[in-house]
Amino acid sequence: MAQVLRVHDGVAEVVTQRQSACGHCAARNGCGTSLLATWFPQRQLAFRLNNDIQAAAGDTVIIGLDEAFLQRSSLLLYALPLLGLLVGAVAGEFGFSLLSWPTELGAILLGLLGLSAALLAVRYFSASSFERGEVGVKLLRISRSPMPGNVGLQIAHVAREIRKQE
Repeated sequence: MAQVLRVHDGVAEVVTQRQSACGHCAARNGCGTSLLATWFPQRQLAFRLNNDIQAAAGDTVIIGLDEAFLQRSSLLLYALPLLGLLVGAVAGEFGFSLLSWPTELGAILLGLLGLSAALLAVRYFSASSFERGEVGVKLLRISRSPMPGNVGLQIAHVAREIRKQE
């Protein structure tokens, strides 16, 4: 759930509270993830999304993440760096063995080089995807139930801070 701060030219600016995965589970007190979540500050996330559902400022909305976008992003974020590391390590071991140098050193050096190149590629692809407007998050519907009290108050505070900055 998110709250619409303002709407301008068919774009809604929404803000939501980031929560831990198991923050509302019955096993909250015995859960390690819940314990870790208490150590980190709760932050609000702000998005500018196409307002296809005609939401107005102050509305509570349901937002969703496109599953295909999530799968592509996961592959890009996890598989590409791993592939860069492995290809670099194999190439380093093979290349250094041809030169009669220590193959472990070649595997480490070129593995790190492949990992770095893959991370730069991830950065480039994700930035270009964002510039094309492919964020994968969209407004689904206007919610009939209000935001939970504490979260709603925190989001209202963020909205006031954003308005002050303008």
